[in-house]
Amino acid sequence: MMEKILNHIESDFNQRVSIKQKRPGIYQLYLPIYHEDGDMVDLFLNKTGVDSYSLCDYGLTLQRLSYSYDIDSDNKESILQRIISENSLKEENGNIYLNTSSETIFTDIMHITQAYAKIGSMRYFKKEVIENLFYEILDEFIEKELKEFQPKKNVLPIPERDDLEADYSFFPNGHPVYLFGVKDASKAKIATISCLEYQKANLNFRGWVVNEDFEKLPRKDRSRLTNTCDKQFTSLEDFKSSAKGFLERERM
Repeated sequence: MMEKILNHIESDFNQRVSIKQKRPGIYQLYLPIYHEDGDMVDLFLNKTGVDSYSLCDYGLTLQRLSYSYDIDSDNKESILQRIISENSLKEENGNIYLNTSSETIFTDIMHITQAYAKIGSMRYFKKEVIENLFYEILDEFIEKELKEFQPKKNVLPIPERDDLEADYSFFPNGHPVYLFGVKDASKAKIATISCLEYQKANLNFRGWVVNEDFEKLPRKDRSRLTNTCDKQFTSLEDFKSSAKGFLERERM
């Protein structure tokens, strides 16, 4: 069966391919498919069962990327995982792979190598694109991990004041927790003003803030937030690791 799929590859690429066995059941495919700097895309065919196969890179795509670009933040990791997910690939300990078959091998090769090339070009992504993922990551985490606390998005605690919108509300007990995601000074001011207005309206609530980076906010904005809200998370990572525990305490 291995010979059959290898013959498919040679035929589909008009013999413009070199195939070398690296270990039993594992073949490296040398194809005329390249990264933008001219290096050939690393690709292997792995026999995973009696008649099942996968295309993979054994971690070489991420290794190659690491020479010029570090996946050193939650946002960068989120971009990487999004590329993998959107291309229906899987990743395990750095090895990015796709299950394939003799019937789909050509299209699968083209698909996965294009994804590898996209991952390899992450170093060219604009800083703004990476930073703007803050709210998307926050949304995804709340939707997946905090469902039990009845999250509602874009709520108006004071119905007639649409300028005082909270990003989320949770209901762990009889009163709501209003959450604001803060990534800059402008949003810090909105969160501060909103919580003050809720207090003036005598609402029974808790005001929470999750910062992208508390230390990057201007000193006055940090001070105002600290004096106004009930709980601050200094970073998204802080929120992800402890928000559930704090919501559980609100139930008591």
